[in-house]
Amino acid sequence: MHRSLRRRIAFAFLAMAVLAGVCGGLLAILFAYTTEDHIFDRLLALEAARLQQSLAQGELRPETELPFASYYREGELPAFLRSAVEAKPGRREVFGADGRHYHLLHTRPAGSAEPYWIVLQVEDYLVVRPVLTEITMVLGLAILAITLVAAITGLYLAHRVTAPLRALAAEVTALEPDKLPADWQGRYPSDEVGRLADTLRDAFRRINQFIDREQRFTQDASHELRTPLAVIESSAAMLARSPDAAQAEVLVARIRSAAMAMHLSVDALLALAREDASGQHAEATAVLPIVERTVVNHASLLEGKPVRLSVCIDPEWRVAGDAAALQVLIANLVSNAFRYTERGEIRIVRDGTELLVIDSGVGIDEALRPDVTKPAIKGTGSPGLGLGLSIVERLCQRYGWRFELNSSPHGTTAGLRLG
Repeated sequence: MHRSLRRRIAFAFLAMAVLAGVCGGLLAILFAYTTEDHIFDRLLALEAARLQQSLAQGELRPETELPFASYYREGELPAFLRSAVEAKPGRREVFGADGRHYHLLHTRPAGSAEPYWIVLQVEDYLVVRPVLTEITMVLGLAILAITLVAAITGLYLAHRVTAPLRALAAEVTALEPDKLPADWQGRYPSDEVGRLADTLRDAFRRINQFIDREQRFTQDASHELRTPLAVIESSAAMLARSPDAAQAEVLVARIRSAAMAMHLSVDALLALAREDASGQHAEATAVLPIVERTVVNHASLLEGKPVRLSVCIDPEWRVAGDAAALQVLIANLVSNAFRYTERGEIRIVRDGTELLVIDSGVGIDEALRPDVTKPAIKGTGSPGLGLGLSIVERLCQRYGWRFELNSSPHGTTAGLRLG
């Protein structure tokens, strides 16, 4: 069952107002009673002083100052009063028959042979009790008025206070999975509701990133696995038809190399799909074996082309990085060079900490160069999805490497700074 927060706040405000009104009324009545009793106690003290003075002057039967006061020696106290104080020693107030009301003080004046009782018969001088009904009615009306004001005020304040929260709830309820909010900055007050909006904004931003990574993973996987799958398929078909053991051994090696490339590609794509950057590794990875495996896997792209290929990389060159990521990076650059070079030469060389793939192909269309690393950007003759250089850019950002691309109508130079 839905319970409105606005009503709950208003009800809490109303309950507090009623409780405060009732407690205030009870305290007012208690204060009146206490004040009245203190007045009578003060009158008893004055009579005690009067009794002390009279006895000091030698009066045998002292006269009271107040007409409703009486002095009694210890044994002269009326029986009903004596019974009351004996039943409860220390008692200072006694209710008698027919509405009579007494306040008592037990004292022993200096120089007196026995104690005295000073008794005030005060039923005719009471202030609170005769008007208690009227006081209760007035307090009841006051509490009712307070309750009404509190109800109106509580509803108004609850409406004002919960307005941002209700607006946020309505906006979240109306959200579509493909239309998540980009930014809520400044749209809600800087209080708990604002912090909640910021938290939801961050959560939705992460959801957007999750969705984006999932979509990119699907696209990247289809892009990266296409070539090794084609190599495996063609090699398996040739292996099935070839009786030559030497050729079969070469084909098996190609299948194994393609399977290894698929394995590394999946590892690299999964690293990109993760939210954190924990995929970074400090292990040293040899570059030349990855280049050689990539050349073998993509050799079919150079079949029938008058292209001279040269690889000049120090066998001892190792870089601190993930082998799977290097495999994907190098495979993308090498496959692009193989695919778009029709004649001339392709060189794969090391220049300090930089791996260069230099071709004499047609180059990248000048209109595409500023956005060439964005997803789905490709030339008119490209058979792919336009994801290769986008993957390269994102992997370099993930692992702290640097990617540079220089292109002209006479060729392209792609560089990976790995140190």
